[in-house]
Amino acid sequence: MKKHLVILGAQWGDEGKGKIVDLLSEDYEVVVRYQGGSNAGHTVVVNDQKFVLHLIPTGMLHSHTLGVIAQGMVVDLELLVEEIRLLEERGVNVRDRLLISDRAHLVLPYHKLLDFLLDKKDRIGTTMRGIGPAYMFKYGRKGIRVADLEHEDRLYTKVKENVDFVKDLCEKVYCEKSQIDADEIYAKIVELYKEVRECVTDTTRFLLKTSKRILFEGAQGTLLDVDMGTYPYVTSSNSSALGLSNGTGLPPTYFSSAVIWGVAKAYITRVGEGPFPTELKGPVGDLLREKGGEYGATTGRPRRCGWLDLVALKHAVEVNHLDGIILTKLDVLDGMEEVQVCVAYQYRGKRIEDFPASVHLLEEVEPVYKPMKGWSGSTVGIKDITALPEEALEYVRFIENYTNTPVVMLSTGPRRDQYVWLIEKEHAHR
Repeated sequence: MKKHLVILGAQWGDEGKGKIVDLLSEDYEVVVRYQGGSNAGHTVVVNDQKFVLHLIPTGMLHSHTLGVIAQGMVVDLELLVEEIRLLEERGVNVRDRLLISDRAHLVLPYHKLLDFLLDKKDRIGTTMRGIGPAYMFKYGRKGIRVADLEHEDRLYTKVKENVDFVKDLCEKVYCEKSQIDADEIYAKIVELYKEVRECVTDTTRFLLKTSKRILFEGAQGTLLDVDMGTYPYVTSSNSSALGLSNGTGLPPTYFSSAVIWGVAKAYITRVGEGPFPTELKGPVGDLLREKGGEYGATTGRPRRCGWLDLVALKHAVEVNHLDGIILTKLDVLDGMEEVQVCVAYQYRGKRIEDFPASVHLLEEVEPVYKPMKGWSGSTVGIKDITALPEEALEYVRFIENYTNTPVVMLSTGPRRDQYVWLIEKEHAHR
């Protein structure tokens, strides 16, 4: 039996990974977040209580799990401490079960300021959480890591140098006055660090040595991957399986026996700017948004909605070498007379069946649709595959045949208990 499981997004994020990770964490002892930061928003409904988690691994809503914030994440200490306190107020013990990598980089107030100025100019559509600039500083060798918090004199020097650097950028490049204060930032992170200091460790060493079963929880989605997504309209980390090794510090061979499942909606959405071949800007798109509750968990922004893009989904299958697909929000399509799926793109008279690297090409393509008969019956809360409307099952099978990948589970509602396995559960992790 394969030991570890990877759950990641197979679209532009917002696929419903939070609910899936929460559900499957029941069978795992450790849950690891390994990339991104507070730009992620994983929503879970447990016993009619809604939890929205940005930094804490979603699987920690189970009392038996240990959560790991690994080295590939960028951590906003203020938001992390706030999230810990909010969970503890709701009866979830966090600090005794959380490990934070000493190699993880910090998101600081000057990163958020830069995020605002950069997006004001380039209109990427970021969450303004400072994630991109934090990664910029990391790769520019100006980042501050959790381990640096142990050395207060050197920490102050680094903060002061970075604040002076950002002030120069603001005033000399963007012609904006900056109000950021190095002393204030330094004092605040020193105080915040005291709240989580006991959680900090070498998480790579822990993961290498533990014999426990591990679930790796991806954030965002494959089409937002900084290398394999719709660059530059992407996140600032490898949000596909490419981020597993560098995000955890574990060797690539470590994941050779892991099961990798991608979560995808029965349609597709994206937030912010960037190409979207199957976007629906009329009444059908509005219907999907309202029925699916398509508003960002992190920003509250309305999501752009469209028909399922199988060219893009197959790209995610290939990039991640997915063993299976978990399909969510099939119920949003309930009651439609006809549904459509994109099976190719048309570009200047040429048919394209592979997801292109060029964002300019992707902006110009026309989707080639296959119409499929809709279903009148409800799929909400279905627990047995035999209860699925025949047309809904045909829709699922078409996705499987096109991607050459099994759909292993359907999520049939927002609650933890609303799902149905399409394979035998005891064989699911093999």
